Amino acid sequence: MHTHKKTFFNQIKFCIFLSIIIFPLLLMTGCEKKEEEKTSSVDFTVVTDGDIPKELKKLIKERRKNPFELSYSDGSYLYAVKGYGRQETQDYNIKVNDFYISDDSLVFDTELSGPEKSENVAQKPSYPYIVVKTKYMENSIIFK
Repeated sequence: MHTHKKTFFNQIKFCIFLSIIIFPLLLMTGCEKKEEEKTSSVDFTVVTDGDIPKELKKLIKERRKNPFELSYSDGSYLYAVKGYGRQETQDYNIKVNDFYISDDSLVFDTELSGPEKSENVAQKPSYPYIVVKTKYMENSIIFK
């Protein structure tokens, strides 16, 4: 009976060791931000408002008040959309830093820039977003 208790306590000590030392290490490695390695660039076109498919326009309008990311396909083209939500003024610009293939995903990297502090801009809310289209691909999109 004595060895049974000793084994039981050793098992408990081992479980405590795992929960204190090993599990936090596993969690930390899972939180690492993996940088997507670029395998090739994607040819794309920035789509103007008049050329956005009607159904996609509707989706954008429904989501535009908050930051959003979405992809849309019409069968021929794949559209990537990044919206930055409500901004208090006008004159925002969105730059596409990169659009590329990484492993089996597409990476869409954009950046919002606002008006300079010294600029006199309309104090009217805006909802900046960008739409790009590329040939249709099955790949999922990672937004940066």
